[in-house]
Amino acid sequence: MKPIIGITAFAEDDLSSRLNVAYCKSIIEAGGIPFIIPLGVENDVAQILSVTDGLLLSGGYDVHPFHFGAEPTPGLGQIQPERDTLELALIQAALIRQMPIFGICRGIQLLNIALGGTLYQDIDSEYHSSKLLKHRQQAARGVATHYVNVVPDNLLNTIVKEDKIAVNSMHHQAINVLAEKLNVVAKSSDGIVEAVVHDSLAFCLAVQWHPEEQAIVGDEVAKKLFTAFIKASLKYKREA
Repeated sequence: MKPIIGITAFAEDDLSSRLNVAYCKSIIEAGGIPFIIPLGVENDVAQILSVTDGLLLSGGYDVHPFHFGAEPTPGLGQIQPERDTLELALIQAALIRQMPIFGICRGIQLLNIALGGTLYQDIDSEYHSSKLLKHRQQAARGVATHYVNVVPDNLLNTIVKEDKIAVNSMHHQAINVLAEKLNVVAKSSDGIVEAVVHDSLAFCLAVQWHPEEQAIVGDEVAKKLFTAFIKASLKYKREA
């Protein structure tokens, strides 16, 4: 019996839903069944999660700054309030169920906001570092372009079994104030938060990079992340 993984969909300008194939392929290859969650079902998240075993928060447009008590700065990109509403509802419902959660890129940002944290709306204009890295790569999506340093003795370190990993990077927002219930488990050399875990849930991991793109081109570390997520989701399925 395979676990069913609910994956939040990307929304086009007309709010039609789609998903990059890399998410589904990575879930399938790790042993799960992808289930795409479209926009407009925020009133039914409890029922949706009752038939899924894990929640994957995918990447996408920027988060509306109202959700973390801010107004838009000049570097803010396109926002989609409808998607914010759905995903925040899904996160809260999944946390109540203690369901495995895996957040990717926008997913780490939404998880932080859902738990009371804030974001840099635009790294280049708001985050000040003398060694700021390029976080919006121009290389192919599956190519690693910088390193992240992994903190010892946590879920991420247990999965990857390395203290430094190479990742891709396609974002311009990042965690600013960290939510109380989250712990930082990886940072880039310029200090940007690259991965967090929940302090009390068995599997609640979110990363700022895109491991789905690396996994489908054979990156072993990225594959380990999906394998661990599927393993946790299968355990949740059997025990629910």
